[in-house]
Amino acid sequence: MRRWGWWLCVVGLSGCGAPAEEWAEDACADLLPGDVVITEYLNDPEGTDTGREYVELHNPLSVPVSLEGLTLHASRSDGSQEKTFLFDGPLSLAPGDYLVLGDVREGTVPAHVDLSYGDALGALGNASGRLGLRCGSRVMDEVPLTAPAKSGVARVYDGRLVPDSAGNDDPTRWCDSEGSTVGGSFQGSPGAANAPCAPTEGASGGDGGAEKCSPLEGLAARPVRWPRVGELVITELMVNPIGDDTSAEWVEVLALAPVDLNGLTVGSDTVGTRLQGTQCLSLPAGGYALLARRAEAVLNGGLPTPLATFGVDLRNSGGVVRVRAGEVVVDAVEYGPAREGVATQVSVERANASDNDSPSSWCPARERHGERGNLGTPGRVNTRCTEGDADAGASDGGGQDAGPSDGGRDAGSTSDAGPRDAGPPDAGPPDAGPPGSTCIDRITGRARAVRVPEVGSIVLTEFMADPTVVADGVGEWVEVLATREVDLNGVTLMNESGASTTLEAALCLSLKTGTRAVLARSLDPALNGGLPAVLATFSFNLANTAGARSLRLMKDGRALDAITWSNAATPGVSWQVDPASSDAQRNDLPGSFCAAPTGARYGLGDRGTPGLENRACPR
Repeated sequence: MRRWGWWLCVVGLSGCGAPAEEWAEDACADLLPGDVVITEYLNDPEGTDTGREYVELHNPLSVPVSLEGLTLHASRSDGSQEKTFLFDGPLSLAPGDYLVLGDVREGTVPAHVDLSYGDALGALGNASGRLGLRCGSRVMDEVPLTAPAKSGVARVYDGRLVPDSAGNDDPTRWCDSEGSTVGGSFQGSPGAANAPCAPTEGASGGDGGAEKCSPLEGLAARPVRWPRVGELVITELMVNPIGDDTSAEWVEVLALAPVDLNGLTVGSDTVGTRLQGTQCLSLPAGGYALLARRAEAVLNGGLPTPLATFGVDLRNSGGVVRVRAGEVVVDAVEYGPAREGVATQVSVERANASDNDSPSSWCPARERHGERGNLGTPGRVNTRCTEGDADAGASDGGGQDAGPSDGGRDAGSTSDAGPRDAGPPDAGPPDAGPPGSTCIDRITGRARAVRVPEVGSIVLTEFMADPTVVADGVGEWVEVLATREVDLNGVTLMNESGASTTLEAALCLSLKTGTRAVLARSLDPALNGGLPAVLATFSFNLANTAGARSLRLMKDGRALDAITWSNAATPGVSWQVDPASSDAQRNDLPGSFCAAPTGARYGLGDRGTPGLENRACPR
């Protein structure tokens, strides 16, 4: 699209910052999240920003989309200092087309800009902020602003992926444009499809250097995702085991975000071991990893399979355990004199990188494990420390490792993450769950009671049984809608054969009212076909062939929701509930489900709307 120039800002004063008209929300009422997607922005032009910034919008559908009534907004990361621009006149975006909006303040509109928003948005944040589209209060799309490596380079959504408003929430799917220089002033691809993003080291965390790893044997290597400070937490130490210390010492860590451990250095304040392996030493958010001196159970006292091994002696008299990513200390704890055969653990509700600095957060382990009578919970959720349990504990371990690194060894890992319903949910607040049922809140980092879902409070709304862009074993997924605020911790997903996975995590698997969770076979978008953020994984297959099929969500033996079907899966197409039937009663009715429409695509190109509101089924 070209030559729209100043038309909206001259004809419609609300586009220049005046209050939006009451008609605006009605004008865009038929749009759904993802019908228009932000795919590129230039937030840090070389030299003066004013008059040179731009935002690119894309219509990923197979039908035209009207932008009338939508509001483009920009703010700080916390939502403060928001500024807006209203599309207050007729404007249609053709299927697959792009619209480039610029902050041209005066003079001729450049050839790469279709429409100017003048000074309505002010200056976009160069290093952080939020940029989005909404209809009234409904968010159509919103992305975090991030800094380019150098000024004058646009940030673009990965051209390998179908643009969607769930996937583009992930900053790791954005990169600096490798497009040609436009008009001699910036590098980007405004108004055209983006090029694929080149692999970047340390996509999830800090700079991973040249580290790469393979998600599964035989698959192409990808960049290692190092944890940022606070995303990997030391939670338990066994420094004086019964038996040989050099074979049976271990360290337990908890991931608070999806991370890889390849290339991290684990050790004391003077020496460390660099964890190595060609296969990714991956942890999902809420996953525990056991790092041990030896991998063989006959030598280490019957430990669960370690994720990796290290070669550093931990002093029985007290010392420091530290995890580094390059020169960055990700987490460190100081411990006191160790009792033989007793691990030192952080209390479950204080398993975060700030609380584990306090000695009062730590206590001796009480549960027996292995073959030698050692006490500890290696690779499992810790128990809660009680008053009087205080151990010699942990405090901030200080600076950086100074010693050499030696070769750790990858020990491998795995992850897991009908009938009609019993009736509607009650109207009360979410239940607190049984005594001792806690999880770590993703916002506060502190333990709280699990918000247990009731019948009908979570609804099965979409599933993909036969992806085509990736194998079924990594690309299948199920979507769940929350009708009230809940946690999915302890909920079981089950199919018609009785195969099931109970969703377990130290972190709260939280869903707010009206939001959707994607449960998938794999957390890794490089494996799962480019899914948006996956909340948890399941381990069984979804049948492709016709027959009596079902999925159900269970909690403590109760069916929270269930769906049944008999048709064979369509390759590359999800099966979705009509939006009007998105509750635990109507999604049971015949005709409530249909194939995802042609224009609804995600990730690498399969059809579906994982994590987004479904499209209406044809009538």
